[in-house]
Amino acid sequence: MTRHAVPDHWKTTSQIQPVTGLTLFFFVLLTALAACTPPWSTATPSNAAVQATASPSPTQLPGQQRWKDGVSSLLFGTNDTQEWSENNIETNPAFQTDLKAAHFTLMRTFFFDHSLADNHPTSDAELEQRLRTVEQSGMTCLGVLFNIFDVAFLKHVVSYAGSRCLLYEFGNEPDYNGISSASYLKQWNSVIPQLRQLNPRARFVGPVVSQPSATEFLRAFLQGVRSSGVLPDAISFHWYPCWQDSESNCLKLADSAAEAVQSVRSLTRQILGRDLPVGITEWNFDPGNPPPAYGEKSDFISAFTTRALQAMIRAGLTFACQFDAASYAGYGHLDLFDVDTNTPRPQYYAMKNFIAQYYPGTTGSQPTPAQARASPLISRGKPVFCSAHDDGPGGPAALVDGHYGNWAFWHGTQRSLPAWCAIHVGSGPSRLLLVWASDYVFDYLSDNGSAPRSYTLAVSANSTNGTDGSWKTLVTVSANRARNREHLLPFTGMSWVKMTVTGVQPGNSEHEFLIDEIDLFDASSQAALNDTFFCMGTSITALAFNRFDENRPALPDLVQAAYPGDFPALVNGGIGGQTSEGMLQQLDTFLALNPDMHYWLIEVGTNDAFGQVDPATYRLTLQRLVTRIKQAGHVPILALAPASNRSGDGDALNAELERLNSVILEITQSAGLMKGPDLYTLFRTHPAYLSEDGIHPNSAGIIAINRAWFDALRPYGLWQ
Repeated sequence: MTRHAVPDHWKTTSQIQPVTGLTLFFFVLLTALAACTPPWSTATPSNAAVQATASPSPTQLPGQQRWKDGVSSLLFGTNDTQEWSENNIETNPAFQTDLKAAHFTLMRTFFFDHSLADNHPTSDAELEQRLRTVEQSGMTCLGVLFNIFDVAFLKHVVSYAGSRCLLYEFGNEPDYNGISSASYLKQWNSVIPQLRQLNPRARFVGPVVSQPSATEFLRAFLQGVRSSGVLPDAISFHWYPCWQDSESNCLKLADSAAEAVQSVRSLTRQILGRDLPVGITEWNFDPGNPPPAYGEKSDFISAFTTRALQAMIRAGLTFACQFDAASYAGYGHLDLFDVDTNTPRPQYYAMKNFIAQYYPGTTGSQPTPAQARASPLISRGKPVFCSAHDDGPGGPAALVDGHYGNWAFWHGTQRSLPAWCAIHVGSGPSRLLLVWASDYVFDYLSDNGSAPRSYTLAVSANSTNGTDGSWKTLVTVSANRARNREHLLPFTGMSWVKMTVTGVQPGNSEHEFLIDEIDLFDASSQAALNDTFFCMGTSITALAFNRFDENRPALPDLVQAAYPGDFPALVNGGIGGQTSEGMLQQLDTFLALNPDMHYWLIEVGTNDAFGQVDPATYRLTLQRLVTRIKQAGHVPILALAPASNRSGDGDALNAELERLNSVILEITQSAGLMKGPDLYTLFRTHPAYLSEDGIHPNSAGIIAINRAWFDALRPYGLWQ
């Protein structure tokens, strides 16, 4: 019964009419039949390889956890439907960050074969955007296979998504969209076995009826699947209890969710002789377009939302998705976020506060992640072949030996260019995260260092030595100033990676480049990208994360020791003399260079203390810094600036640091950030960790900083 918002050119001059589900269905169906060649017919799936594994128990859905009081974690979902605004849940990283911070768990995303807005065929880029929206929101995917008659498209979606989406609904409100129960059942019995064969791990849900009172449709479906044996993995329906009702009656009807769930469960048990998980995959107070104005009242929508969720818990509901996140549904009146002001609406806060009562992390323990956040490093010891101009100590193998800055590197001069090295990775990953490091200059950005100024990255499926075979160039970089870079590479069907250096830094007096290490990570799943770190800070950070042999174990080493098989990707962004204002001014550059680094570890304050920056100014700068990093879809974490032991003015400097650190604590709390390490106390109580200047860490201090970051982050469940 959901009435989706419609664009202006669909409105009449006399009255705005909602586009009904029936109209939308036939519109999409006719355009699908008219299409001659699907745009995805020759595309390469992002994660096509699906391994058959043991199925979860019938009552355990993908991504499901048990939170406090046994409440199913999947109860706290939302919807990503057709986008009617350019600013929406898919295009605004801040909305995604807010959902993740509030611990929303289930994103119901619509896989339309054609856009409902302008009827263009759905591209793989649009499928990818929907999947990345789910992943960047930290949620489990529930995909809606919208047009049940376009079987080729449905099969493509399931193949393309692979392990990134393991839960699907078959259709959407067929009873409302003019599809008979017999027609729906025929498609279910024919198509679902094909989809299960494509992805044996996937779970399929039906019949997605528009209301719990659609008893006859549900009964016919259950009887039909009992006869065919093509049973669903769960049952779903929609619930909008207040259609054209008053405010006072609507609030009373919030409790009716429990009765609706019990009715559907009872019918399922009666016909199938067993229980199945039950979900309400669209719910809100009213499906109108727009809904009644009383929904804008904060007190009303907060009370309705709380009572509805309480009723769902009482009924033992397994999964539920509020409608909707930010797609301009109901002309924005049903959205969790205001797409005009970019701020959360009252229903978001009501759900966030309710989730906090049941989320295990609220009391210090952490939920088991829906997907393990392993970051498989796969380049160690792989065969490396370099062009004849390579004369670096240690030979080509130095590029993948696990040593950083130990004077064994890939070396080339201006005269030897272009110079290349190729790594035989082997087949398997659908994506690779490549991180290269050149540790022979202090600052992250420099025109004088030994990092390459320009280079390309290419992949091959059939090379044998880096010289032969066909190569596809994926990345071309010019005017590079960074000494440590990352690149995410599509790798389906490939087995080789080649880096070709074409230019050196203009200020390098030796006219040469040096590359210590090329790390390659299997990034086939988004979970691998959740285990990535950009370290932004002063000269203290530059030293702390250089990973010279004498300064290890570093953060990735500590993670690997505690969680074998997991070695996080890390980029060192330390710059000598860096201040909070300098970070803010350079932030656009940092964001552009590190789009795939998930966690941003920030150490700042020492140089601001030298400059006696006013705490109010410092607060405003850090707030802007944190906000912009979050808006870009990353997770900022602030460390307390380390204490000094400098002779002469050490006490005065520490007094300044304490003032600035109090600001960091305030922002950490107000912005809902993870709490970073207390480097101030660490160095205040261990002055032996400081070098002779009383400011910078020595090797023992560097190791201690890495340990402090690991100890601070570990309780948040980053690694499992």
